[in-house]
Order: sequence, then C-alpha cells, then structure tokens
Amino acid sequence: MMESSIEIIKRKLILYATAMDTRNWGLVDDIFHEDATAFYGDDNFSFEPQSREEILIMCKSSLGGCGWTQHMLTNFRILNINSDEATSACYVRAYHVGLSPNEKEYWEMFGEYQDKWKLFNGDWVIEKRILRVDHDHGNRDKVLAPGV
Repeated sequence: MMESSIEIIKRKLILYATAMDTRNWGLVDDIFHEDATAFYGDDNFSFEPQSREEILIMCKSSLGGCGWTQHMLTNFRILNINSDEATSACYVRAYHVGLSPNEKEYWEMFGEYQDKWKLFNGDWVIEKRILRVDHDHGNRDKVLAPGV
C-alpha cells in the first residue's frame, strides 16, 4: 500500500526530530530541498539559513554544544495539499541539556514548525520552514554551542 501525501509529510516531520536528537545529519537531505530557506527564532535570537546546507550547518552548530536533546512534535496539521505543493504545521517542544561543565543546565522551548512543501522528483521536501518560538526557559547560552 502506498503512503498518502499526508502520511509522507508527517513521517518526514518526525524524521527531522529524530535526525536532530540522534545527530544523524544525513537525514536532512531527505527532508529539505537543496534551496530551502528557513527562519528559526524569536525576538531574542534568530537564524535565517538560505539553503539546505546552511540549515544543516546551523543545526550542527547549535546542537554541537548540547548533550542530550528531545524534540517532541504533536498536533500535526497537513493542509492545502495539491498536486505538487502543501503546507503543514505542528507543535514542537524541544528540551536540550548542556555538556560538561554545563551538564546541569538546560534550555527548553515551545513553538510551532510551519512548513511549505514541494513535490520534487516524486518526493515531498520542505521548501520553506518557519520555527515560531512561543516560549522558552532555561539557559540557552550555556546549553547551545558557544557563539550560536
């Protein structure tokens, strides 16, 4: 039985969370179009990568200063699917623990991924991502990579 577009997009959203938590960076190629753009952040910090490679660099750099992480996704809404485009949104709660000497520090954020998808070469990939951060707490500066 073939997966529906909704199932594929939901699976890829979950795959992104898995890629971040396992640091399996090769999975990013299966999720984002090579020319994908993104905005991650809020009023206190933001990143605006302009390609899949820049998204990957940002993820590696940010999570390179972390110990354990857990990205939890819920309330999936796959919307506006047509022949080769779709949009999706899902809530994200991401918990990050620092590395030594900051292993007792944490940073947690609550927000929503808002994605624009494109059917490219027969596969759904993210063309544009916005991470809307609604709330965060903890010590981001001691948990994420220095200088990020």
